[in-house]
Amino acid sequence: MYLSHNHPEKKLTVHLKEVYEYSQDMLKHVPLSDENRKALEYISKIVAVTHDFGKYLSYFQNYLKTGEESGDLHHHSFISAVFAAHLLRHTTNLNASWSEFAPLLGYFVVMHHHGNLRDVSLDVTKSRYIVENTVQDSLHYRVITLKRQIDDIKKHASFIIDDLSSLWCELSIPLFLSDELHHFLQDYEKAFDEIYRQYYLISKRRKQELTQELYYYALLLYSVLIDADKLSAANIERKPRVYIPAHLVDQYRRANFDVEVTEGTNGWRNRMYNVVMERIEKLSETKPEQRLFTLTAPTGAGKTLLSFSVALKWREQAERQDGYSPKIIYALPFTSVIDQNEKVIRDLLSQLADFYANEQRYLVKHHHLSTFQYRTENEELPLRKALLLTESWEAELIVTTFVQLFHTLIGYENRALKKFHQITGSIIILDEIQNVPIEYWPLLRSVLYKMAELFSCKILLLTATQPLIFPEGETVELLESEMVKPIDFFKEMERVELHWLGGEKGAYSSKEWIELFQSRFEDGKSYLTILNTIKTSIEIYEGIKKWLKERGYNVIYLSTNIVPRERKQRIEQIKQLLREKNKAVVISTQVVEAGVDVDFDVVYRDLGPIDSIVQVAGRCNRNGKLHELGKVYITPIERDGTLESQYVYGTVHTNIAKKVLPKTAVSEHQFFDIIAQYFTDVRGNKAFTASEGIIKAIEELKFDAKDKRGSKNEPEYVSEFRLIEDAHQAVDVFVEVDDQAMNVWQQYIQQVIEEKDLETRFENYLRLKKDVRQYVISAPIKLVKNLDWDLYEKTRMIHLSNDILNQYYNSEYGLIRSSEMVNAWTM
Repeated sequence: MYLSHNHPEKKLTVHLKEVYEYSQDMLKHVPLSDENRKALEYISKIVAVTHDFGKYLSYFQNYLKTGEESGDLHHHSFISAVFAAHLLRHTTNLNASWSEFAPLLGYFVVMHHHGNLRDVSLDVTKSRYIVENTVQDSLHYRVITLKRQIDDIKKHASFIIDDLSSLWCELSIPLFLSDELHHFLQDYEKAFDEIYRQYYLISKRRKQELTQELYYYALLLYSVLIDADKLSAANIERKPRVYIPAHLVDQYRRANFDVEVTEGTNGWRNRMYNVVMERIEKLSETKPEQRLFTLTAPTGAGKTLLSFSVALKWREQAERQDGYSPKIIYALPFTSVIDQNEKVIRDLLSQLADFYANEQRYLVKHHHLSTFQYRTENEELPLRKALLLTESWEAELIVTTFVQLFHTLIGYENRALKKFHQITGSIIILDEIQNVPIEYWPLLRSVLYKMAELFSCKILLLTATQPLIFPEGETVELLESEMVKPIDFFKEMERVELHWLGGEKGAYSSKEWIELFQSRFEDGKSYLTILNTIKTSIEIYEGIKKWLKERGYNVIYLSTNIVPRERKQRIEQIKQLLREKNKAVVISTQVVEAGVDVDFDVVYRDLGPIDSIVQVAGRCNRNGKLHELGKVYITPIERDGTLESQYVYGTVHTNIAKKVLPKTAVSEHQFFDIIAQYFTDVRGNKAFTASEGIIKAIEELKFDAKDKRGSKNEPEYVSEFRLIEDAHQAVDVFVEVDDQAMNVWQQYIQQVIEEKDLETRFENYLRLKKDVRQYVISAPIKLVKNLDWDLYEKTRMIHLSNDILNQYYNSEYGLIRSSEMVNAWTM
């Protein structure tokens, strides 16, 4: 008997059949044209039944039984990939415009189903080179191994045919197994010629529409294969989809709010809600083909509920008109705001009778700090299975980060790409999309447009500061009717006034800023100050806290310089102080800028991008309860003659922000025009070589090359897409701030680092990961170079133990930074 896996044993044909069935089921939920569906289903079928063909090798079967390796002879992906390409040469009955590339796509996805995708040019060669033994280095050793594996398969061909033929017939594969296996074993080199020919065509036709689509079909085939393969290997049965009624938000609003009121803040929200609901109903009749939308609403408008109501209505339309049920993906820029949005969605879903019995079938929260749990039919699945289902987005609603979403859409890593098929056909809500670096806007436009065009994704850009990612005319605004525009709602709810306080010099030192604050201080009001660098935020906090405390104020410091657990507690403390109308001043960095639901009377902010300024304005008089307009003051801060905003945001953003910000008072509705001018100017001054290089890599299927990277000016590989740039000269530090932190670290060392059993270690890591990260901060290496680095290679963290805590960490403002340091450390 041929096996695919041990522990427990699984028959190879059983595994191949499961992968086929899972793959086909996944594709059924993707909206496709008839031609594309036929091509993808056939290619996926061949890929499913061949992806582990190499497990018929005696070398592999012996490895399964004994664990003994014979060099790389037990490796099965390469021979499986070549067999897939051989079979896919016979695709004359496929009519999709791109199906001539089926052999290359099948070969490529099978070859890499246990690893990451790479530059396709590294995977192609010619039969002549094989005969001459001049195969390129990237394939040379694999081809030598393949020759020996072919000889092994020849010895057992009749047994393989006996084992595989029944599945072959059951799946109605229109090829004679014995003939095809015989031809493959005799002339396997010919498959390489066909693969090379197709690779050559891609490089020649790169600018044509046809080859621009291959990337997306490759990712879809790869995604369904690796997800199905992992689920089968883990013996996880896929559950049926669950139903969510379209009126769920309407029902929730009626139960929790006065939906009839038309005056005040609630009336303002009600009218926006009604405009949007009427708009989507009308658009379904007049523009059913429209896929790209914007919802431009002021902060505090209830956009989370509003956008989910839109998504559920769109979902019902797709079910009724097109016969498929789109998943809903809600993506945000920061992990810090995910919990807040997830809570709103959980409250919504809790109205469903079976929600708590099947929580994760309805809703999955996924980011790098997620706690992995998966509950279905009142059963909590083991951690390993919960991890697979969470990372595969096996839920109706997914709340996630831009990093998780965009590194799948623009990705090369196996772990990220297995959920690509879940995104196809989905409704994607992008909250505060302007936080994506502007140099990537053309790339995002290209990828999102293709996802809408090829897979009928509906994409909603949700923001108060609508960026210029899509050209005018490509998107449709939802907060609009014949009678009103978004600007009308901005004008109606005037809550804040923006003031430029540049002073005589145009900027302030930390000391001068403190003097300015004290001169304008009004006792009894609440204050939020957002500064661009940790260094300045600490200086101002230390310089002003005594003065404020003498006036009865609670003074709270916030930045990523303090551990996340403490940060979260302080945010809750701030909310309570504001609710109880206690005197409060918060000195913070940008960590409180977006998504934190707080409401201050007065806000000070260092100079920054206009969208960031508008975001922080949303923390001032947020609920419109003041008898006057809230005040937002822009106070540029400099260090050594340079504006600190330049350290953080660069010269282009700083200069344009200075230029477009009026030097006279600006009311809230005027933000609209200032934002538009800012984005127009920035886009005109930004180089888009990063987008151009990655778009070219997408068209050429150049995913990654380990020993090769593009030039600094223009990337050459998809893998060079970085939504968040790696921190330079910084390292993670675990800070033992209290007894609980000491206990977490001890558990982590004993149960993860020192655990010998790999499976137990992995499960312990998943269980402890979130607790560990609650005590981790990113620190400049120069500040922690004298700490204990002994465990760094194993933990990827520096350990700051409690017994020397006071030398490095201050309980009020976190990591102690040398007074000699002049570098800017943000957030």
